[in-house]
Amino acid sequence: MSRVGSNLQKLLREYYRTSSEFLLPEDFILREFAFQTLNGSFVRHLSFQNIAEFREFLVKETPKNSYYSVALYSDPAAQKIEDKGYIFAELFFDIDVDHLPECSTIEYQLVPEASLNVVSEDCVEVGKQEQLKLLDILTYFFGFSMSEIRMYFTGHRGFHTLVRSRDEDWMKLTSKQRRELVDFIKLRKAEKLVAKGRKAKSLKLTALYARTLKLLETDPTMSFDEALSSVKVEIDELVTPDLTKLARVVNTLNGKTGFKVTLLPSESELVSFTISPRLSPFRKEVEVRPLFSSKREVRILDYELRLVKGRSIVVPGWVAVYLALNEVVEII
Repeated sequence: MSRVGSNLQKLLREYYRTSSEFLLPEDFILREFAFQTLNGSFVRHLSFQNIAEFREFLVKETPKNSYYSVALYSDPAAQKIEDKGYIFAELFFDIDVDHLPECSTIEYQLVPEASLNVVSEDCVEVGKQEQLKLLDILTYFFGFSMSEIRMYFTGHRGFHTLVRSRDEDWMKLTSKQRRELVDFIKLRKAEKLVAKGRKAKSLKLTALYARTLKLLETDPTMSFDEALSSVKVEIDELVTPDLTKLARVVNTLNGKTGFKVTLLPSESELVSFTISPRLSPFRKEVEVRPLFSSKREVRILDYELRLVKGRSIVVPGWVAVYLALNEVVEII
């Protein structure tokens, strides 16, 4: 285990022991599971036959991060990808604020020679606006219903969206065809997309360009680039075509923040979403011992503190877990 010590593990284990909200896909027995341990190593090629088995693993191993495959396999626990028996894969979209031009990392320099990267509320809000645009495209242009869409905040600084269409043709799209989805959503090419789907209609980028032109008509002061930016979505172009990608398990913890992976079941809940301490299950005050000193006040969401190496302080539990997961403090 890393130098943050066993008390962090105890807090995580207590959460996993008492929580009953973990949300797995109905067909989870056909998914590969993967976990990142507290020491940073990855455990892959696991499968579970029931939720009790999955919960028992969480309590015993207390992982930092918990994932399952977007693909379904006949033998998900097989060690080699070619032996797993690929069936098909959900559509998967990732919006990471690190990739957005408006956003930059908030970094605090620590002594001796370390740093702490902190989530920016403003950047998460920018990411949310991208997620709203993505949801609009999935429902308006592709015709997916909300019952086919599962979106969540990753617990750090991103949003994930999975689509499990009732029309399995969507799930059988190849990596190349999914790359064309990316081109459509990012407004890359004015060409036919994929003539598949429940209505078997061809989708063309001209539809999104038409929306761009309509924006220009509505606001003559807007430049074409501004209108284009307000329509296209900055999804991670490497994620969607990758059929081996992993999604996070809803209500498990994100290993960089200690915040819960938070399901957003409707557009209205996405609109009202803000990143805040309520996303952490750790409420009680906790004593910590800083392993580094900060050169200035450190601000994590709405909480500010000064770190002095070796000088113990009492902080809210969510702050303690956040800092401990980043190996900046030791929980006493």
